Amino acid sequence: MLNAIMLAAALTYAHPEQLVDTAWVAAHARDANVRVLDVRRTGYEAGHIPDALFLDPESVRDPQNRPTFLLAAETFAREMGRLGISNRTRVILYDDRGGLLASRVWWVLNAYGHANVALVNGGWTQWTADKRPTTTAVPPVAAATFRATLQRAWLATADDVFRAIGKPGTRILDARTVAEMDGSDTRLSARGGVIPSAIGVYWEDLLDPQTKQFKSADDLAALYAAHGITKADRVIAYCWVGHRSAVDLFALHLLGFEHLQNYLGSWEEWSARADLPTTPYQKR
Repeated sequence: MLNAIMLAAALTYAHPEQLVDTAWVAAHARDANVRVLDVRRTGYEAGHIPDALFLDPESVRDPQNRPTFLLAAETFAREMGRLGISNRTRVILYDDRGGLLASRVWWVLNAYGHANVALVNGGWTQWTADKRPTTTAVPPVAAATFRATLQRAWLATADDVFRAIGKPGTRILDARTVAEMDGSDTRLSARGGVIPSAIGVYWEDLLDPQTKQFKSADDLAALYAAHGITKADRVIAYCWVGHRSAVDLFALHLLGFEHLQNYLGSWEEWSARADLPTTPYQKR
């Protein structure tokens, strides 16, 4: 009886439609209102999910366009239209990194007003593990009209983050490795450390290490609760260039968190600006 009660009390994703399995993709990739996008950095030409088109995952961020680092709305709209995506298209994304690349594209689509988008749970890793068919053929595509309208609530700039430091009800979340945060791995950054008041929630802790699928709602909720992050909080996430932070935001969105922002400039911008404060990382 106790086990039955515990099972009934198990959490479910608040947005299960944003995560699809390989069976769903196999059944719906050719639907007229569905567009599957392969956002791996390499490998599309060697084999991909049938009917998928390639989108360079780095093409959705403009390192010169401060303070947002987003593509101009008209540029992004033109790229989506080229891929046959309209504002009515259901967009399905996959990569080979457990959502590392797909999540940032998911976030950019939401930031430009397109919420009808999902990730393939486990991505290319799960597709090949399930022995699903692959192809090297590039499907034909008819251009579409996409209108991009920036939803400012999804985005944080450096100024937004600076004003959020230590602010009650706001959580700044760092999705980088401990080595990056404690400064032993500075990558290309000018300095180590973290943004003051930031909480470290490493993005890969959200995934099953073998399948690269997202953990259960119970496990994800417990992870964020352990860091004192609640649904009432406004969460601003960052990493190096907004990839890993988007994975955290996707997981939080799955759980039903509503106040989510990605700092797309991330540590690449923050660490290079002497006017912005940093602090040594302290494990919580």
